[in-house]
Amino acid sequence: MMRIKPGYLLRDVAGQHVVVPTGAAAVDFNGIITLNGTGKFLWEQLQKGASRATLVAKLLDAYAVDAERATADVDGFLAKLVEHELVLHE
Repeated sequence: MMRIKPGYLLRDVAGQHVVVPTGAAAVDFNGIITLNGTGKFLWEQLQKGASRATLVAKLLDAYAVDAERATADVDGFLAKLVEHELVLHE
């Protein structure tokens, strides 16, 4: 299971979904992250704690995509989060 690290807040600003670092996270990560609707959906699932398989299943339930596309989208999203050290593995 994975979870978003503490210190990152998802906000809607002027119609955009952005993730803003706060507190100590603002020292480690300089900037903001802009998410599309799918990214926002996956981020919200990770805030609750989700496995890769759960993310794929939730994406399949919420969007009209096939399993191959859902898996590729989840893997791409998770790769970016891991690259920037934004998730905890529990």
